[in-house]
Amino acid sequence: MSAKTKKMKKSKAVLAWGISAVLIGSALGAGNYLAYHSFSGLADTVFGGVRPVYNTDVISMYPATNASSKEEAFQNAQEVNLRVAEEGFVLLKNEAEALPLQKGAKISVFGKNSVNLSYGGSGSGGFDTSNNQNLYDSLENAGFDINQTLKKFYEDNGASGPARSANSSDLDSGDNQRIATAETPQSKYTDAVKASYDSYKDAALVVITRIGGEGFDLPRYQGTTEGAVSADSHYLELDQNERDLLAAVCEEGFEHVVVVFNVPSSFEATFLKDSAYAAFSDKVDAAVWIGFTGSNGITALGEILNGEVNPSGRLVDTWASDFTQNPSFQNFGTGHTDQTTDKYDAGMYYSVDYEEGIYVGYRYYETRGLTDGEEWYEENVTYPFGYGLSYTTFEWNVGEASADEFDLESVITVPVTVKNTGDTAGKEVVQLYVSAPYTEGGIEKAHKVLAGYAKTSLLQPGESETVTVSFEPYSAASYDYRDANENGFCGYELEAGEYTLYVSRNAHEEESAITLTLLEDIQIGEDPVTGNEVVNRYTGIEDNLDSDWQLDTVLSRADWEGTWPTAQTDETHAGSAELLAQIEDIETNNPTDFEEEDAPWFGEDVISVLRDLLPETPAADYHAIVDYDDDRWEEILDACSEEEMLELINNGAYHTKALETVGLPATIHGDGPAGFTCFMNSEQVNGTCQYVSEPVMAATWNDALLEEIGEAMGEEGILGDKATSQPYSSIYAPGVNIHRSPFGGRCSEYYSEDPYISGMMASAQIRGLQAKGVVPMLKHFAANEQETHRSIGGDLSWVTEQSLREIYLKPFELAVKNGESRGIMSSFNRIGARWTGGDYRLLTEILRDEWGFRGTVICDFNTIPQYMVPRQMFYAGGDLDLATLETSMWTDADTSENGDAIVLRNATKNILYSFVNSNAMNAEVIGYNPPLWHGYLLWLDIGVAALLLLWGVLAFIHRAKHNKKLQSMTADS
Repeated sequence: MSAKTKKMKKSKAVLAWGISAVLIGSALGAGNYLAYHSFSGLADTVFGGVRPVYNTDVISMYPATNASSKEEAFQNAQEVNLRVAEEGFVLLKNEAEALPLQKGAKISVFGKNSVNLSYGGSGSGGFDTSNNQNLYDSLENAGFDINQTLKKFYEDNGASGPARSANSSDLDSGDNQRIATAETPQSKYTDAVKASYDSYKDAALVVITRIGGEGFDLPRYQGTTEGAVSADSHYLELDQNERDLLAAVCEEGFEHVVVVFNVPSSFEATFLKDSAYAAFSDKVDAAVWIGFTGSNGITALGEILNGEVNPSGRLVDTWASDFTQNPSFQNFGTGHTDQTTDKYDAGMYYSVDYEEGIYVGYRYYETRGLTDGEEWYEENVTYPFGYGLSYTTFEWNVGEASADEFDLESVITVPVTVKNTGDTAGKEVVQLYVSAPYTEGGIEKAHKVLAGYAKTSLLQPGESETVTVSFEPYSAASYDYRDANENGFCGYELEAGEYTLYVSRNAHEEESAITLTLLEDIQIGEDPVTGNEVVNRYTGIEDNLDSDWQLDTVLSRADWEGTWPTAQTDETHAGSAELLAQIEDIETNNPTDFEEEDAPWFGEDVISVLRDLLPETPAADYHAIVDYDDDRWEEILDACSEEEMLELINNGAYHTKALETVGLPATIHGDGPAGFTCFMNSEQVNGTCQYVSEPVMAATWNDALLEEIGEAMGEEGILGDKATSQPYSSIYAPGVNIHRSPFGGRCSEYYSEDPYISGMMASAQIRGLQAKGVVPMLKHFAANEQETHRSIGGDLSWVTEQSLREIYLKPFELAVKNGESRGIMSSFNRIGARWTGGDYRLLTEILRDEWGFRGTVICDFNTIPQYMVPRQMFYAGGDLDLATLETSMWTDADTSENGDAIVLRNATKNILYSFVNSNAMNAEVIGYNPPLWHGYLLWLDIGVAALLLLWGVLAFIHRAKHNKKLQSMTADS
């Protein structure tokens, strides 16, 4: 090889370094730009955002009163969570007083999932369960002696079979889910395992577990799933392995057999009552529903089993005998055994038909039980809504109602004296249902609607207490959206006639019936709380398809069979040009003529800042401490620049950015009703409580206890995040969507099938949260009752305005009016053809104008869906974009246009209002340290630059040495 060739090779090495340096440097520069701009929100979410520096020499507006440290807040939360479980677990069956068991009883615990309980949902309802109290901890702490051989058998996946899945990875896709229970087949039980039973025969505890979570619904048919009884059996009934297990256990001679339901909401438990179902039915002595138990709620099970706690929970869902006969079954998810489609053939748009109308849960079963008789009811309902047993007995004495006639302004009260006639201390729940006069062919009405409830304190044997249940007539009003009674009026109505108040132990078991008279029809044209006009928003509106446009039928008590819901087919589900045009319309439906409005100001001198609005004393309760109509708001908003406002409203993913000009600190937010457990950044959620599921909370029927839950969460919010010393200032909870179907994937994140108890429980929890300065983002607004297809083009919910008003909007309405919620989260789905988060009718006309809501509306996670257009959202009345990528933000706002400027200003005010009334103002922020990931990126830049420099230096040194060698060789030659 010639010297020239060698020199050329060395020159190529230097050239390679130079080209690589340019390419790597360019890539690094581009990466830095994207990280600091397009992906900064995502990076803040994953790795943590700015770290504030505080001046703490200010009055704390929301002081912690139950804790002085994060550890104490956690301990307080654990204590409250346990009390909720103690009052929320429901005793379903207790033959011959099988429970409570004697302390020290020797127990065999059966069920593969006994070693792998469902503690909560997945997604926003998820959390790290590794440090949770488990079932065996609960039983051993309660003094029971546990069969360890059986426990070890279940823990050994090689011996007992693989563990169940914790989640579904097929989020939102709509593919039919098939989830195995993972119950161990009888063939795997060895003689040694069976021999262990003999020493632990005081009781057999059989655990039935089901999962649920975000992004998937529960299987309506199991196909060839391991353990499925048949192809068309579903996930919420016993599978074959569970049937075999119960049959085997019931033949082993245990003194008692107790079933524990670790399931999200309801279960098809016909086997507990119907001996025709299986030979073992009569041999199951007791059953307890525990829902999802959070980090330590399972402790309550041991306390109930040994009698330390007397169960007082009552069901918040009907336990039907056959879920396939529920009127929602044919129109839920993707179809059922016939696998019919719900996809429009002209695009990626899916829909669900709410053809059951107002007949959801007990509203259907109690009404059909009235029309078809008690025999029908007994065949179709295993346990009614509101049902639950106690270890003691109670005698009721129902007093007279405060009036026998009423009008819209009346509040009818009924005193009920409850006496504990047993020998165990306990609590009782008094429920009040109302039945309105019904005319066949007129306004559709359920036979019974929950109108009130009260729970006693702990009554000792022989002790009495008088509680009062109240009836407010508006709760019994029907929404006549098509003038069914032909009186020329559309809206809420109370028709003249006799109304019956049922003072009841549950939805079916009446203790007393009280007749009230309404002398004249009442047409409610104005909201009874705000006085604002209430009119149809989704029916008969020009240039809009009605929200029930696609419904072939709507279920009616006048003709159950003739109006029974039917599944959609490809033919009936074809998309029309008119429909597709409305689906794809991303323009605003805000009718405001902004050109007639005065143009707002931006970037003026700072006259007032947020701290100037605060009172001199801390918050006393859940009411806002800063008035939405304070005159100084104009000065504050005038001082903000357009750029600052856009930065604020566009970056709402688990935080808000600081608006330093007016003193708004940066805030961090939690995701989900399980507590401050889901941020994506695990450091932020370390050491926080994971609360029981919302159905367990609701099953307490105890508003005061729910307020305590809110306060406990709020105390955790105040003490906040160790990593940044910031409080948690908002939580994406509570969830108040309805259990339209027991197969809803997120039933564990929503309270109930009933809108009234959902709204009242949410109101109580919100009051507790806001009393501690945590902004609740009540979700998902609205008609978001399934996960399937929710974010694929925005699932279209076709629903009558009557059903919408009476069922699906009602819990939100109650939480806004009774809880004064200062936050709402819109949903992925559409009502009719329009996305909820971009619908002016929903976010402004109903929420703000009718109900009087004041606060922030945040959208659901806006990163992947293309239909969630930010401009449409902000014009509709949305305020905060839950976005992590610049592509999902409002980047084309033009504040020279009156419309954009006014909308931007309104959204900014709503966010500022929510968070000036939050724990974010507990201390004054005087500066910020950059996010830790900035430092990580800087060190990466320095490291790469150093390596490139070292490579370059070495390349040039080698080249210099080689050139010197070549020169020497040339001289020698």
